[in-house]
Amino acid sequence: MKYYLKKCTHQELGSINESGRPKRGRYLLTSMNENILEMFPPLSATQLNDSALLPVIPLYSGKKIYCNYVYHNDKFHGSTAKHPRNEYRIYLNKKLEENRLLFSVGDIIVMRIARDSDEENNQDVYYLDFIKKDSSVLYKQLDQIISDYPIAGGYGIYEGDISEFEDRVHGIMNLDDCEVEIDASVTQRIPAAKDAVASLFNSASFRDFVMVGYKNLCAVTGMVIRYGTYMNLEAAHIRPKSHGGLYLPSNGIALCRDLHWAFDKGFFTLNDHLEIMVHPKSSSNYLNAFDSKKIRVPDQQFFAPDLENVAYHRKNIYGLFLTSGRL
Repeated sequence: MKYYLKKCTHQELGSINESGRPKRGRYLLTSMNENILEMFPPLSATQLNDSALLPVIPLYSGKKIYCNYVYHNDKFHGSTAKHPRNEYRIYLNKKLEENRLLFSVGDIIVMRIARDSDEENNQDVYYLDFIKKDSSVLYKQLDQIISDYPIAGGYGIYEGDISEFEDRVHGIMNLDDCEVEIDASVTQRIPAAKDAVASLFNSASFRDFVMVGYKNLCAVTGMVIRYGTYMNLEAAHIRPKSHGGLYLPSNGIALCRDLHWAFDKGFFTLNDHLEIMVHPKSSSNYLNAFDSKKIRVPDQQFFAPDLENVAYHRKNIYGLFLTSGRL
């Protein structure tokens, strides 16, 4: 096992003032050291403030929570600031800290990759836990590793087995079945440009974001069959992947499985008001009951359907079932 260790500092945790509130955003720095950087997604110096979405499973909650991982590199992009930045940050958020200031100065964050990149979705997931600053044997051991590490700044790499950490890992359910939470601050830090956003998502994060955007409910029926984390919902592409559609949340819509199939085959589409248009040659009374009804639209604009993709579906997918030899 290979663990990333980070001792929390005053500056990183937002410089808490006398009232107990942070003066700025909270984050964790990661070192420029290659041994540390190789544990995280590669980011480019040629792209201004290149970023990635880091799926984290805190061992104290067992949920999958997304964080922004950003390479602040304006130092190489003509910045006129007095102190241009060249640093990597993992931004904390309310979901990660359970709506409170969970981490304190001196606490040690422990992270490791939960699994190697999945061949299908290429998503690394990270287990995370923290050890409170105290006199425990574990804290002293990890603090010594950080002190002995050749890179200053409260960093450390430990290769071995942290049994207390792994004992908690065993209590986590299957990674694919973890409940997903996305803090509003995460989408706010995502670049506005489509080409920049598209590179952040893969099939796994696409599904996670679409499900959260639609609150785990079908956009058409407003319902779900659910047992724990098992649901009869799927993240449907509006513009299909086979037609050049991207893994953007705005190119997705949460649909129950039968409606996902019908949407992909063009039995229904959406107009620019996001109202359902059932194809006139569909003989389904079930589908006809939804005709002209507006779908449930996500509260956050970030998740709302892109009207260009909706128009593409209307032009190129609507009625596809009429030309399909086999469905």
